[in-house]
Amino acid sequence: MTERRPFREVKLQWLRLLSCDANVNDNAKCVALYIVTAHVNGHTEKAWPSYKTIAEATGKSVKSVQRAIRDLEIGEWLSVQRGNGVGHNTEYCPTDASILKASELREKTDKSVPLPPSEGGQICPERRSDMSGKGGQICPPNLEKEINKKLNAREARVKPVSRRSIPIVVLPKAQTRQVDEWNAWLAEKTLPNLARFDLATNVNGSSGYRLPFRWPPEADSDKERDCLSYFLNRLPAAEHQPSSEAAYRQAA
Repeated sequence: MTERRPFREVKLQWLRLLSCDANVNDNAKCVALYIVTAHVNGHTEKAWPSYKTIAEATGKSVKSVQRAIRDLEIGEWLSVQRGNGVGHNTEYCPTDASILKASELREKTDKSVPLPPSEGGQICPERRSDMSGKGGQICPPNLEKEINKKLNAREARVKPVSRRSIPIVVLPKAQTRQVDEWNAWLAEKTLPNLARFDLATNVNGSSGYRLPFRWPPEADSDKERDCLSYFLNRLPAAEHQPSSEAAYRQAA
């Protein structure tokens, strides 16, 4: 049975499942994205933004926000405890059922199952020494000889394989939904948000960010490795902390 993980560990999986729910309209998905990425506390898993705050941030009316909250509550994505006055704001929290589904999806992506030996899925240890049926012996490799082996002139001229280039796109800062998704992806990789990188630019009077793609990449894809390499190469010196070591290893 899948164990429920903390919401901060499965936030991307939670958003992925929500985006694929055909019973939830785009208005509700936009409101949920803003609440989860901008207000949910990583430890308490709760948020307290007002309807007015959500409406101003998402560019929607207060009534549209209220309808979106009701749809998310009916769809069992958010648990809502409504306030009763000043100092008692409405409280939002991802439901245990939705977090459990996200934990199951995270477990599937993390799990690697080796194939049976008959199907060639298992790597056997290298044999160092063996006696053949015809006599004689297969000697283990001479490691010292391998270390001291020098490249010949032809091998020395071989150029190293270069990394493939990444096309750069400009994402306007006004596209708050895409910016929020990028910041959520960076937080999952223990990296600072877009504002901390030197990616700002200005095109035709409109400010934006220079990014490798318009949307965050799928997990365990070539695009994800390209994105990690792109951001790690532009990581500010002050952000080189042990918390980013996992992202470095994943991009390697």
